[in-house]
Amino acid sequence: MAFPSAPSALWSVSLLTVLFAAVVHSNIVYDDDPLQPVTSDETVSVGGTVTLTCRVAESDNSSLQWSNTAQQTLYFGEKRALRDNRIQLHRSTSTELSITIAEVQLSDEGEYTCSIFTMPVRTARATVTVLGVPGKPQILGFENAVPEGDKVTLTCTSTGSKPPAKLRWYRGDQELDASGRPDVVLSVPDEPTYNVSSELTLKVSRSDDNALITCAVDHPSLAPGDKRSEQALRVLYSPNVHILPESDLPREGEKFHLQCLGEGNPEPTSYMWEKKDGELPPLAKVDGAFLHFEVLNKSDNGVYLCTADNGIGNSQGEYTLLVQGLMDPDSPGASIASFGPSTHPAFSPSSSSFPSSSPPDIFSGSGSDPAYSSSPPDLISTSSSDSSPSPAPSAADVAPTISDSSTTTLSNALFPDLPLSPSSASIAPSASTPSSSPAPTLTPSVSVRLNGVYTFTDAADNIADPTAMSTSSGVDHAVIGGVVAVIVFILLCLLIVLGRYLIRHKGTYLTHEAKGSDDAPDADTAIINAEGGHSGAEDKKEYFI
Repeated sequence: MAFPSAPSALWSVSLLTVLFAAVVHSNIVYDDDPLQPVTSDETVSVGGTVTLTCRVAESDNSSLQWSNTAQQTLYFGEKRALRDNRIQLHRSTSTELSITIAEVQLSDEGEYTCSIFTMPVRTARATVTVLGVPGKPQILGFENAVPEGDKVTLTCTSTGSKPPAKLRWYRGDQELDASGRPDVVLSVPDEPTYNVSSELTLKVSRSDDNALITCAVDHPSLAPGDKRSEQALRVLYSPNVHILPESDLPREGEKFHLQCLGEGNPEPTSYMWEKKDGELPPLAKVDGAFLHFEVLNKSDNGVYLCTADNGIGNSQGEYTLLVQGLMDPDSPGASIASFGPSTHPAFSPSSSSFPSSSPPDIFSGSGSDPAYSSSPPDLISTSSSDSSPSPAPSAADVAPTISDSSTTTLSNALFPDLPLSPSSASIAPSASTPSSSPAPTLTPSVSVRLNGVYTFTDAADNIADPTAMSTSSGVDHAVIGGVVAVIVFILLCLLIVLGRYLIRHKGTYLTHEAKGSDDAPDADTAIINAEGGHSGAEDKKEYFI
């Protein structure tokens, strides 16, 4: 058996490659023939407009022609051949012929031919694909609200698509899986379109109440989201109950109420109040979702329960009531001032301070009167000018004594509004030294000087400072005297004005007596002496000063 030589085999392979390339050569690539027309395939949706273009590289003055799928001539050069107003001439030159088809229909789909009448006639074909636009989807299967926990099946249907559309389900912005069931595609009789349907089954919960379920159509003729339908779910569920107090800090003696809030579908229609481990207080009144307390009392403390029912189910909420007292230290804004006596350890008369176990800053210094050890904290401090130790008191010296050299200074806590200094406010107790008398008494002489204004003494034999209240009394008398002087001055001014007014408005009134009657001794003489009697009397006048 003879095998072909290597050069002949290579030539055969090259020839086959050229022939295959000639077979699969696209229409949009120019052949070696410059008069070969070139076209392109087009895709258009129903109702749209498509443009068909036919070009040649060179022109020999031959005319180009477009024919439809039935081989009917549409345009021959610039001349219309078929009377169809939807088809219009777009451009016509020696190397190009373009036409447009408006309001494309499904029947317009097919192959269109472009021809150039040369010897021989050359042609090229363009395939027009028409897309059937799917209709707006419709969601069926949901009419009434469903109870929580039940399943609901929704069906979405879209018609008139070509090729068949794909349906997608969404809950909000989240895409849902249609339980693995494919879309059902049905062809429309006598039409190249399809009807598509899809089912979605959901087990609803209370979170699905008023949730939007969306069915969207996915098709080449549509932009994403162009055609979609929404269905709001309505879920029936038992109420979720919580109790809202009128105030976060209920106080004793105030009015107060609790409100039972039930969030459910439908809204709760009945409420029941009760107190845990007991009965409701006598002054508590139930008014539907409200529990009113006319006057709060600490006996009202406890756990209150509210049960709400909406026909689908019931639920219970609770609230712990803790009534605050008027001066309860746990309540904000309540302050307690305690200045009661406090007991401190006894100390030696010779010591200069409390023992280390006594509270600091309460009473420091030397002294022999233990009564000062129960002074209010941080109120009185005692400093001693005698640092020498004193002998310990004997058993007979039961009554305490206070050294004349000790000085007790008042803290500013007693008089916060008065500036004090160690030299301006002090208590100077003095007592007689212990003697052989069986029962020595404590007769301290204490004086309080507050910037030289007030003086107080506790000893009966001490004479009060005559200037103790002089400044305050002088100020009071001066104010009272000034007020009285002003009132007297105002009264005098009123009297002067009233007198002047009466004087200025005083008038002189004359009678109709005849002239000369003033000097007559009696009435008869006056009539005789009258000049002309009453008839000649002058007109009386009235003068005002």
